[in-house]
Amino acid sequence: MIEGPINVEEFTELRKRIEIHTIFWKLIFENYNTNEEINNLKKYRNILIDSSSFLSQKKLKKLSNDKKILATVHQSLYPWIYNHRFKSLADIIKNSNGKGIVVCTGDKHFKFARSTIDTFRNVLKTKLPIEVFYYGENDLSKVNRNILTSYDEVYVTDISKYFDNKVIDISGWAIKPFAILASRFEEVILIDADVVYLRDPIELFEDEGYIEKGTLFFRDRTLYPGSHPGSIWLKSWMINPLPETKALRFWNEITAHEMESSTVVMNKTKNILGLLATCKLNEKRIREDVVYKYVYGDKETFWMGFDIARQHYNMNSVPCTYIGETIQAGNDKILCGHIGHMLSNGKFMFWNGHIVKDKNKVINENSLINFDSYFIDDDDGEWTPDLSCLKLKKDPTPLNDNELQNLNTILNREKQNHFVIPELKVL
Repeated sequence: MIEGPINVEEFTELRKRIEIHTIFWKLIFENYNTNEEINNLKKYRNILIDSSSFLSQKKLKKLSNDKKILATVHQSLYPWIYNHRFKSLADIIKNSNGKGIVVCTGDKHFKFARSTIDTFRNVLKTKLPIEVFYYGENDLSKVNRNILTSYDEVYVTDISKYFDNKVIDISGWAIKPFAILASRFEEVILIDADVVYLRDPIELFEDEGYIEKGTLFFRDRTLYPGSHPGSIWLKSWMINPLPETKALRFWNEITAHEMESSTVVMNKTKNILGLLATCKLNEKRIREDVVYKYVYGDKETFWMGFDIARQHYNMNSVPCTYIGETIQAGNDKILCGHIGHMLSNGKFMFWNGHIVKDKNKVINENSLINFDSYFIDDDDGEWTPDLSCLKLKKDPTPLNDNELQNLNTILNREKQNHFVIPELKVL
């Protein structure tokens, strides 16, 4: 069967159908020159624009057999994609240009998004344009939209008008891969609203793995080793995983958490198959009835989606890097802070959790951080029971002068402008 709906619990059938989609996609779109690799992206992009209109056709009888099969499978897998904002795949590709940052937020996390965008524009001085996605008129107020667009080259977009919401019904974490697909950029840095950067995020595009594969995924902490429901479920339907998947700690049951998706970097054109499959895993029924029962939100769906689509991906070679404040507790040296990440070139880039000590605890949500160092999570430490601090067996790496300067500037702007922490009123 290559048409019609799939039982959401039949992941073997879903995998097979996505693999068929990939096989015929490559046969039609990537076989234009057997002597030339697909990494000639300009030619590939032009072929997708010029030759993909049949994917959204309703009448398929006159198509060649290979195109008829691909269109049938494509429409069965992704019935939500056309006849709303986009009429065809060509529309998506043509409307995706250049490099940019994508942020998803509603009013709940607006204060973090505003502070993050302020850091990009007034501290790090990045020139990358920024697109902010929200879902419907009640998600992000007009007042808050206007505040965001007051920054240079910041655009706000209501994603509820882009796809068939009866099928995908995106909210919360699930909005993220769809935001990449809907964005105006071809090369996307997708970030959570509460991410803080100490360097210009444009440097992410210089990562060697990204240049090669068009993706940069970041690792989560190594926690809860051994067989777990997620790994058992995955191995029940994922057959012959890609080499990079076989190397993952999740697959090898070293951790129950592989990827940390507060930042995802992707070339949309190069990785359209992996991106579509990731979106599929975040459709309403699939995510609620199956996927999110076995993994924590959207984060593992990126590499899983790429594997199902047989699209190679790049997982950052450096483990997650914990950044925080060093505390001496008796004979123990403890680092308390947030999960961060550095690139393979040794440059520390960002962390998730913003500039407050703990946005999820009332006692700490209005307390600013005081970070001084970071530590690569290489299993040479012990997490406290609440996972907020790491007991160190060796000294962490101090933040360098440039990192400290940028951090202090970010904190000083918060003290002046109160983006995140309300100003105390003197009675």
